[in-house]
Amino acid sequence: MKTWTGILLMIILAVATISITSAARTMNESQKQLNIDDQSSQTTAVSASNIETMNETTFTTKETTPVKEEYVSVAPENENVRLYPMKVEGSGYIYNGMALEVNGKTREFGEWQGEGGSYKPEVHELDLNGDGKKEIVVLFTAGHGTGIYLGEAHIIDPGTLEEMKMQSLDAIVKQHVESNVRVAPDQIMINVTVDGVHAEPSLVEEDTSEGVYNEELKFGGVVYYSVENGKLVVSASGAYGIGLYDGDLTFAYEYKDGEWKAADLKYSKEEYEEEYYESFD
Repeated sequence: MKTWTGILLMIILAVATISITSAARTMNESQKQLNIDDQSSQTTAVSASNIETMNETTFTTKETTPVKEEYVSVAPENENVRLYPMKVEGSGYIYNGMALEVNGKTREFGEWQGEGGSYKPEVHELDLNGDGKKEIVVLFTAGHGTGIYLGEAHIIDPGTLEEMKMQSLDAIVKQHVESNVRVAPDQIMINVTVDGVHAEPSLVEEDTSEGVYNEELKFGGVVYYSVENGKLVVSASGAYGIGLYDGDLTFAYEYKDGEWKAADLKYSKEEYEEEYYESFD
């Protein structure tokens, strides 16, 4: 009797074990199917999101941050040379850092801070010195205001995307320009010499009793850079006081001794109405 009872108990335990194992297997299969379904849904959502992003923008940085087409500057000489902001602030009017793309290679210049909007940066590809090798020229406005316009220029080697050395405006003025400003009651006399060539003296008649004037012309408050006839040309106004300008120093950059230096310097004077400098606002 005890033997049959033992056998019956073993049969009951075996059936129970089979039932539990089957139930566990069913739960595992269900969980696996649920996981697969979840992953499939997530993959579809991500793919759709990527497609939507790509459709919304025609150009992206290497961090895949969308860049609006209106912020991208394209070289008129080569559509594969592009300049665009790393970050846009102030409703699109401030470029905080810029990225330069040349024939598929990209380099970021985080220190370039410029304006957008109607002052959108320019980029060019051209042979500046006639050696058969083209350079990349980047021009942008670093700031502007009443009586102030701060243009900025950079020359880039298209092969390495490294900045090429450029002689600064301060160094150019120190090397090539001599000037003096003499203040007398109700008049100001200005003399300028560029590379030994004397410009016609200026005589400004105005009340000088409360004015603050420089002892020599200061350059840097109004500076324009432009590409003209295949050259990078600069025009810098000489100030004899705060917001008071006498004339313009103009020159072009040429490559000499491993550096871009000023050449063909001239100083000329034009009569500007006061509204001309106020128009920088």
